[in-house]
Amino acid sequence: MPLEKLIAARAPCDISIDSPPGWPADALERMYTVGRSMPVFSLKGRVGLVTGASRGIGRAIATELAGAGARLALHGRRVTPELRILARSLSGSAGPSRAFGGDLSNPAAVKRLLRQVGRWSPRLDFVVANAGVYAGTPSPEVTESEWDEMLGINLRGSFRTAQWALPLLRRSTHAAVVLVSSILAARASPGGIPYQSSKAGVEQMGRALAVELAPRIRVNVVAPGFIRTDMNRSGHEDPTFRRQVEMATPLARWGEAEDIAPAVRFLLSDEASWITGSVLLIDGGLGLE
Repeated sequence: MPLEKLIAARAPCDISIDSPPGWPADALERMYTVGRSMPVFSLKGRVGLVTGASRGIGRAIATELAGAGARLALHGRRVTPELRILARSLSGSAGPSRAFGGDLSNPAAVKRLLRQVGRWSPRLDFVVANAGVYAGTPSPEVTESEWDEMLGINLRGSFRTAQWALPLLRRSTHAAVVLVSSILAARASPGGIPYQSSKAGVEQMGRALAVELAPRIRVNVVAPGFIRTDMNRSGHEDPTFRRQVEMATPLARWGEAEDIAPAVRFLLSDEASWITGSVLLIDGGLGLE
């Protein structure tokens, strides 16, 4: 649920508490009620790029960020009619959003994408490197092309996106990058070794970029758990596996793409201005075991 709806749904504050000595008399009451009158994690006037925005987590992130006031460059492997419709639907007071295409496994295509985005907007306030692919192939059956695709899109594609966005990000006074990893970066699972390796690389890349780009640009990582998206369709439509995940997850359900988006919004906002190099696990508690 968008953050503004959560705030609006709260009951009005009727708490009466004496403020500590030296504080204004109504200080505590204002602390309780400020969220009802101020935007939460606002991105008003910001411009950003979201890769892999066509569906799933990327689409949910794009919708959340547009709702926070951002104007977006929406990337998909191809500019489909659906991606164009999404761009139109997310255009608002900040200006029109726009759809862009490019195969992130191809470094030349990534560079071309950022050139096109730079012509559309000479400044980026944030980049969300979300585009990714998955395969759970057992190790003996992993082909060279599968290995290259997993690391080419998930790891190298994310790095090249951030790298070639730097000139645009450096024109911002609020620059931030969020990389999208996975619980499988740190929690080993049979099969899908190229995917797991690529996501482990994304997390270390995020930490290294955070150190290198500070203090001008913040870099953080979100690591989703098991999310009900098309990428995970074979898992969440398998009754046995679906139940196994639910039983292993303390919050007893699969996540939704909309569970990830508000965290990304927070990490891009000024409220997270002293957070960099963090990996935020959003997994319903699965990683605690």
